[in-house]
Amino acid sequence: MVEKSNIEALKLALLFFKGNYALSFAAIAILLVLSFFSVIPLIGILFVFAYSILGFAIEIYFGKEVYNIKDEKEMEEIAANTRVGDFLTKYIAEATGAFLGLFLISLVFIFIFVLIASIFGGSFTMNEIKGMSEQEMIFYMMGAFSIPSFMLLIVGGFLLYVFPAVMGEVILSEGFNDSFRKTLLLISPSFWKKTFNKNYFILIAIWSIIIFLFAIVLVILSSTVILLPLVLIVAYLLSLYNSAIYVFAKGSLE
Repeated sequence: MVEKSNIEALKLALLFFKGNYALSFAAIAILLVLSFFSVIPLIGILFVFAYSILGFAIEIYFGKEVYNIKDEKEMEEIAANTRVGDFLTKYIAEATGAFLGLFLISLVFIFIFVLIASIFGGSFTMNEIKGMSEQEMIFYMMGAFSIPSFMLLIVGGFLLYVFPAVMGEVILSEGFNDSFRKTLLLISPSFWKKTFNKNYFILIAIWSIIIFLFAIVLVILSSTVILLPLVLIVAYLLSLYNSAIYVFAKGSLE
């Protein structure tokens, strides 16, 4: 495997993009179409699921190639020899398992949050807020749900720290069942312990900063429709970069 660093992950994402522009733009176009259909009432949710699964399939494909290469120069050649069909569907089973596993975990955490919120905000009634101004209502809600929100922030931040390593395991999984099972590592204390090492911490700390900067760039570019194509390209490169980081994160645990 190549050097496990954020700079290397960015290089690999750019090399893959440059290695086959047609492949990348075709993938972006397909994802864009799915995102447009996702706003359709009732059936739109199906396109949201399809978008997420294909997004995972792309990351898994790229991540496996990152894991197997010995030199970054190989990445352009790999991209040149990759067909759109393989890029999107070769690892569709693993992508579906990952999506379903993470989706179910998300539902569990949402349920727990709602349960905690109902306990701490259980005294909330319409009569209490009937005569309140808008500002008073906001402060009341912040007070009633501050504890569950704080707990959610802490838990969410920690899971975000562990998430790259979990996704690295998912990327290297084989088949639907293996992929689904690997997502459950997100709630495994024994797996959490593996992430408490210097190499992993530094890798993810820098990754977090870069993701934050990417987010700012995307927000700025999204301010005008003219720059939409650039937004899509940056978002696509970000997904490839993330995939490489996931593989490196998994490797830093060994």
